[in-house]
Amino acid sequence: MRILAAAAVVGAALAAAATAAAVPLTLTATPPTVAYGKAVTLSGVLSTHKANQQVKIIATECGTTSAKTAATVKTNATGAYTTSVTPTVGTTYQSSQKSIKSPTVAVTVAPVLKLVRVSRGSYSVTVTAALNLKGKAILFQRYSKTRKRWVQAKRVLLTTSTPGAKPTIVTSVSFTAKVAKGARVRATISKTQAAPCYIAATSNSVRA
Repeated sequence: MRILAAAAVVGAALAAAATAAAVPLTLTATPPTVAYGKAVTLSGVLSTHKANQQVKIIATECGTTSAKTAATVKTNATGAYTTSVTPTVGTTYQSSQKSIKSPTVAVTVAPVLKLVRVSRGSYSVTVTAALNLKGKAILFQRYSKTRKRWVQAKRVLLTTSTPGAKPTIVTSVSFTAKVAKGARVRATISKTQAAPCYIAATSNSVRA
């Protein structure tokens, strides 16, 4: 039985390797999830391993069905290529070399939250993204030492939006909340509120 099991594992590994080798053009994204404003490295290999081959990277952003060219690179001596992109919303990428196309890879993006303690019991939170998130809900949380987890202290809606360097939009809200002095607090936005183009995100923590 052990011999059969070992043979099955080896067979599965060989099958996976054969499948990978059968892909004429690969594409991977590292990391697959980033905070808004951070870069992603896209890389892959052309199965012919030819150098100086032009590879086009196309991107389809959340909210649109039309693809656009994100980058054009050339393969190195081993047929590998790499480039850096900075998605502003969730984006699907695909590379092509003439008529050859790679499988698609999806990169998710999280908005950037920043919590500031203005004064005792008074706070402000900003959300930086490429979309106007005014009206979206932010959860203000405190850390419960007894429960050993974050619990909701207040729910507030983002009320003000200010344009930054295009396409950045900073959405914010100021509010008051009663929390025990010295308690750790933070702000979060859920996947539901950040959807469809962003994922959930959490701010820095501060002392109340």
